[in-house]
Amino acid sequence: MKWNTLGRGARSIHRAKWTHFLPQWTLISIFVWLNLSAVVFFLGQLYISHVRTATMDAAVARANVCAEALEQVMLRSAGVIENIQSLVQMRENLLKNGDNSGASAIAENLRGIATLQKFGVLQISAIGPDGQVTWAARQSNESLVLGDHDYVSPPIYDDSALFISEPQIDRMSGRWSLQFLRRLTKPDASPGGMALVSLDLLQLSTTLASLQFSENGVLAIWSMTNGQLVARSRDAEKLLGLPPNPNFKTKLADSMGISGSRQVLSTIDGHLKLQAYRVIGQLPLLAIVTLDADNELSGAQRLSNWVHIATISFALFAGALMALLIGSAARRRSALELELVRQGAEMTEMARVRISQLLSGLPAAVYGVNLAPDGGVVDFTITETAQRLTGWHETELASRHAWVSRAFGIDEFDWRNYYRKIIRDGDAIIEYRFLRRDGSIVWLRDQARVVKREEDGQVSVVGYISEITRERAIQAQAFASSKLATLGEMAAGLAHELNQPIATMSLAAENAAHMLEHKGAEGINFALQRMNRIVEQAMRARTIINHLRIFGRQSSEELGPVHLKSVIDGALALVGSALRSAGVIVDVELQDGLPPVLAQPILAEHVIVNLLLNARDAMDGNPAEQPRDLTVCVKLDEATGAVVLNIQDTGPGIPSHLVDRIFEPFFTTKEVGKGTGLGLSLCHGIMGSFDGSITGENTVGSGASFILTFRIAPMQTEMEIEPSATLIEAAA
Repeated sequence: MKWNTLGRGARSIHRAKWTHFLPQWTLISIFVWLNLSAVVFFLGQLYISHVRTATMDAAVARANVCAEALEQVMLRSAGVIENIQSLVQMRENLLKNGDNSGASAIAENLRGIATLQKFGVLQISAIGPDGQVTWAARQSNESLVLGDHDYVSPPIYDDSALFISEPQIDRMSGRWSLQFLRRLTKPDASPGGMALVSLDLLQLSTTLASLQFSENGVLAIWSMTNGQLVARSRDAEKLLGLPPNPNFKTKLADSMGISGSRQVLSTIDGHLKLQAYRVIGQLPLLAIVTLDADNELSGAQRLSNWVHIATISFALFAGALMALLIGSAARRRSALELELVRQGAEMTEMARVRISQLLSGLPAAVYGVNLAPDGGVVDFTITETAQRLTGWHETELASRHAWVSRAFGIDEFDWRNYYRKIIRDGDAIIEYRFLRRDGSIVWLRDQARVVKREEDGQVSVVGYISEITRERAIQAQAFASSKLATLGEMAAGLAHELNQPIATMSLAAENAAHMLEHKGAEGINFALQRMNRIVEQAMRARTIINHLRIFGRQSSEELGPVHLKSVIDGALALVGSALRSAGVIVDVELQDGLPPVLAQPILAEHVIVNLLLNARDAMDGNPAEQPRDLTVCVKLDEATGAVVLNIQDTGPGIPSHLVDRIFEPFFTTKEVGKGTGLGLSLCHGIMGSFDGSITGENTVGSGASFILTFRIAPMQTEMEIEPSATLIEAAA
């Protein structure tokens, strides 16, 4: 009995201890459970915030890519329009020079562009200073006067830059259009009206719609002048006629720069929108890509719901099975992380597909390449649009070697220099010929830019390849026209140069015949001396004629090592008589041991001939007491590793306010009828094709100086470096 009482007491004390411990354990468990739940909730929210931020950044990045592509589309359209306006200027110049056939050919070409609405062009017109349409590619039944438009006003005549009007209904086509105007100049550089090109805004809006890469995304182009809509990927026909936004300029000044991104609340549905914007080059146009934030964050929202469910589930089952649920929560978190990785991979693939679709609409090929610090290629990829550009399937152009092997007129040394220039300067441009699959040869322009630099010295480069065959053909026609003009200027001097050896041969023949007739056998030696004299003069005339024939032929377009001495000698052989007739004294200073330069002999000779004749014309008005000296100096620049050719005259120099315009096409300071304005422009283009440069400046005393910089040719043996074709054939 006593034992039982003690036993019951012991059990009571044991129960009391557990009864006392249970509330404490419960409180600790609840405390731990609440803290763990709070930690899990906080981590979940942090994770959701990270996913939302990453998703927003990815959406903004895609929008920026689309905005940049939209900028490239507009800049290419602007470039096409500027080329068309240059053709209008060329037509006006040809008409003023009496070349009606050349002007008709250009007009027919422009008429085809406007009729077929190529590049979205509705109309091409030439407008006189009075606002009267003097010529239009698409004829109208009535005579049009555009002087009542705001964009046709006298201030524009004082500006040579491109002017863009506000969107409006085109009078001739009745469609929404954007007017691009540039001043036309007369041969004396005075205003001669304007060249107008109308761009179809509905067709431009269709192009924007084809670039669409998001379900709820909108692409638009706005005028920065008054905030009027120019083009839109959706509902363009309804929205183009809306009045401009009066607050657009203020908002633009307060919140935008040249490019960037921002978040805005829609005034229509109140939803958050993501916008990427870019000012389109130097044009008063703004490209805006707008994405719906709710649509972009839908995946992140679903993930947020799952995280919240997981957090609540963890809190409900945490109590007595805390340890088990902690493991379960860890497994759940792992599953969520795997789901996030999977969703991230899917989003990345979707972005890749969308970007690929976006790039496939561009009229060019885009490639990516990783370059080593020495200019070597580490990796190379190219878009599918290369097949449309070249005819070769993308699998046939999958490697850099496959692309380079089909390029002409450019070797491994040139490619390596091109890549090194990209690494050094951040961007570069190169032009070359390319073999298409159908066997035809086209000209391509390769523009590349560095997008990322790694710590190990490697750089990531994105390139843009476009076809410029027609552009090169137009340049070749302009070069041929300039060469014919140069030959015409040299005709009188060459006639005098040929007349001297002919007169000498005639006199020598008469003396030999007279000696043989009166002296008989005694006059044979004298007659032989006269015959040798005739042979020498015949060789001199033959050399001049052969050199003139070679100068007039088409160039081979191939660059190679050229000795500048032979080029200078050839140029002086052609224009030496013209210089002497004008009283010009030429002094040639050549540094000893000059290396060969990278050039094309005939083109290089054409550049020097143009500069020599320009110097002669500049000194033509010098007073009698002022010398007419012309110095040609060639030396090696040790600092830059280039060969520099300096042509300096003692004329009046270049007017200071015109120094920056001397290389513009159709710009000349000569009197009407004495110059086309193409000479220096072509010289600038030719030196650029040599990967060299040309600059003009005034000397300290009097006169002008033109500096030509040539790149040294790749290292070759002396046997590989041949004299220029002009000297070989002239000496034959």
